[in-house]
Amino acid sequence: MDISLLSDSQKLDFLVTSVVALQQGQNKLEQLVTRVQALETTVAAQASIITSLQQEVKYLKERDNLREQQSRCSVLRLFNFPGSDSETNLAGKVYDKLLKPILAAAKSKGDISTLPQLGTTVEEAFRAGRFAAGSNKPPPPVIIRFTSPAIRLAVLKNKRNNTPPSPDGAKRMILVEDLTPATHRKMKELQADERVAKVWTMSGTLMLVKTSDGENAKAKPVRSIFESNDTILA
Repeated sequence: MDISLLSDSQKLDFLVTSVVALQQGQNKLEQLVTRVQALETTVAAQASIITSLQQEVKYLKERDNLREQQSRCSVLRLFNFPGSDSETNLAGKVYDKLLKPILAAAKSKGDISTLPQLGTTVEEAFRAGRFAAGSNKPPPPVIIRFTSPAIRLAVLKNKRNNTPPSPDGAKRMILVEDLTPATHRKMKELQADERVAKVWTMSGTLMLVKTSDGENAKAKPVRSIFESNDTILA
């Protein structure tokens, strides 16, 4: 509109109308700013609540995983031990063919004072699964529950150079800690990470050496298996 063509009264009306419209627009803008600020405050509060809940969930998961791992403090998992679904006296066979030679080495080193017999070594032994019929798949692992954590530790400390060949001459037998599913998953993730030189477990706790640490670096425990690899390796 060309206001130069308007009369003085029309110009005045136009200016008043424009000022009122401008003021109304300013009021609406201020209202929107206030609403946005209120929403930002709400979002920040909700984000804080979410963060707090995430930390609580992480704590509960860590606590439950620790309790489950502690329940396995007298257990080892044995791979590649031959047998069949109809096998009997599994504990006796595991003791004679695997544990007895390892414990004899432990006695020679002075880790234990006497060579324990089957009844004072193994509380129970059972297969974690069934044999796959007509296949070349390895036998299901054996879960060995020892009579005490001390006997289990003696076996772990002396298994490296004292594990005898497999009774059937197949794959070598492997004894490892019986890890919780969550701990086992994190160990696999770290093993696949090129930034990790070595990772293993000690009493259910993951220990690792980073590639950047050098050859003589000391292993460090993984404080939380529910953190990302980036956080763990930072």
